[in-house]
Amino acid sequence: MSPLGLYYHDTQYLSGYALRVNGSRPLLLSANTEQNYVATFQLMHSEGAVLGTARHAADALSIRRTRFLADGLRERIGVLNANAHPVDIRVEVEFEAAFRDMFAVRAYRDLSLAPLASTRGPREGGLVFERVGRDGVRRTTEITMRPAPDTIEGNVFRFSRTLGPQQFLQLELAAIPREDGAAPAASPDRFDDAIDALNARYRRFLRSCARYTTSSETLDEGLITRSALDLRALLEFHPSGPYPTAGIPWYAVPFGRDGLISAYQTLGWHPDIARGTLRLLASYQGHKVDEFTEEEPGKIFHELRRGELARLGEVPHHPYYGSVDSTPLFAMVFAETVKWTADRALWRDLLPHAERALTWCDTYGDPDKDGYVEYGHRPGEMRSQGWKDSAQSLSDPDGKWSKLPAALVEVQAYVYAAKMGIADLYDVDGDRTRAGRLRGEAKELRERFERDFWMEGEQCYAQALDGDKRQVPAVTSNAGHALWCGIASPERGAALTRRLMELDMYTGWGIRTLSSKYPTYNPMSYHNGSVWPHDNSLIVQGFARYGHREEAAEVVSALIEAGRRFPNSQLPELWCGFQRDLRFSARPADYLVSCIPQAWSAGMVFLCLRALLGMQPDLNTQRLLLDPALPPWLDRIDVRDMRVFDTRVTFRVRRSQRGDRIAGGHGRVTRAAATA
Repeated sequence: MSPLGLYYHDTQYLSGYALRVNGSRPLLLSANTEQNYVATFQLMHSEGAVLGTARHAADALSIRRTRFLADGLRERIGVLNANAHPVDIRVEVEFEAAFRDMFAVRAYRDLSLAPLASTRGPREGGLVFERVGRDGVRRTTEITMRPAPDTIEGNVFRFSRTLGPQQFLQLELAAIPREDGAAPAASPDRFDDAIDALNARYRRFLRSCARYTTSSETLDEGLITRSALDLRALLEFHPSGPYPTAGIPWYAVPFGRDGLISAYQTLGWHPDIARGTLRLLASYQGHKVDEFTEEEPGKIFHELRRGELARLGEVPHHPYYGSVDSTPLFAMVFAETVKWTADRALWRDLLPHAERALTWCDTYGDPDKDGYVEYGHRPGEMRSQGWKDSAQSLSDPDGKWSKLPAALVEVQAYVYAAKMGIADLYDVDGDRTRAGRLRGEAKELRERFERDFWMEGEQCYAQALDGDKRQVPAVTSNAGHALWCGIASPERGAALTRRLMELDMYTGWGIRTLSSKYPTYNPMSYHNGSVWPHDNSLIVQGFARYGHREEAAEVVSALIEAGRRFPNSQLPELWCGFQRDLRFSARPADYLVSCIPQAWSAGMVFLCLRALLGMQPDLNTQRLLLDPALPPWLDRIDVRDMRVFDTRVTFRVRRSQRGDRIAGGHGRVTRAAATA
């Protein structure tokens, strides 16, 4: 059974959907997905046509399909008789609905003993697939077509027509998923009205975002535009605000880590994403100890699923709390969001949640009280609980799994940044006692970190400390997060920057997750040598923070060069870590099961633009500080209607022989040097 289909709440509401014209499937001529939320396919049918030959019979039919998602699947099918004589046509549209849980589709759990889907209908020009799950939820897929089918036989709609020369048959399909009668949303009934409403929603959202334009048309019309559309497509809208789901097809649900990093990346584009992300995560913050879901007081969830298996408690994802980094990231992104927005209500409402997150870091997150947040293995679920969550991503040089519990390098950096960021906010709020205590804890962590993680021979921080408090001596991109968070000393920050730009780490398409010199390196693996755009954007922000602007511009340039080579400039979750070959017209090698789109990949370009602009908010003066350093190929960046503090600002940065010049901002934008 195919894993493709229409999914809603982690359930496969359509598992089969086939179109046949005169008994055969049409041949694809072209596909267009430029707008990303609507797709158009041009096909043809010809009796006797064989793919790969030039022979076509005279009776050719043009077939056009336009498809989008609103409250379900909407599609228009058009059949044109491109002949000078009448042609008899038979159109058949066949459906299947398995209602399989996503965990069953991906073979993580078995639902073979569950009741099979049953079919009701025909009814009102369509049919209804139905299944009452073991969780008691009645799931239905309602399929209707206009005009109504001539006949419905089982799961097949049939239409028969005689089309005159250049005559056109138009069919409109709606496949609407429901849980206990409730649909995802209400959209207009007619196809044209529904697509107009969807277009309007996208336009309204994009008008509320900052608009970035540059001197590079390729960057503007490609990566920036596509990334904005991808982020919008991945947003869920909750009462708490917008939340970026992680990625399509497997992770179109809220993830803690992914949502927080995407929120951070897009603060300079649409800060409401951060507000919505923080508020939703706070509403699910842990209250009790639950070994099955790994919930603990103050902990932020890893993943929230809403399918049958999660409702039954047969998987722990309702929600599942098995990540070590979501909780410090929550406190860190909270601090940055308040600095960016000056949102007093957010500060007041979520400060108790941020404090509970810091308390988790100091208690449940550090069970042996050595001053480091770490994780151990719990049977049956994820062995690796950092962002590199594949099983082999933390290994000793002999290839064996590193001993747990493990204290990951980036997680300590997140804790440091969280405490420093919240200390800054307490200072602004006048609570210097709490601010001083947090800064003192952060300083102690920094001293321990420099002592225990630095590998002098590699000029890099170790990937982790293992269960025996020994360094896992891998050179990884994780160490670059220490620059993003500011925990590295200036001297070691400079050394680390040079190390990450060496050939065993820098591919020309971005920085690898793992050095090609390490024994477990594999450029085609998920985490042991691949290139991740979001990971690189955090490292780029770190380079800029420490004043290494040339290296930041080099990696940004590489990421943009990579991005424009993917179809429609749509960045995948990751790509293989092969070295770029400048002798040929090469492109990055695809990682075959990469999610496209992926929220934190789409957020990459906005954080990279922030790094090029050297852009940081100053909450004390409520001014946006800029320290721009544009690469040689980029002459200009214009930013319009950026929401920062309680207003919108518009400004321009131009590269000149005398340095990068800043214009505009109405007193809210000023030049300042970046500091570590």
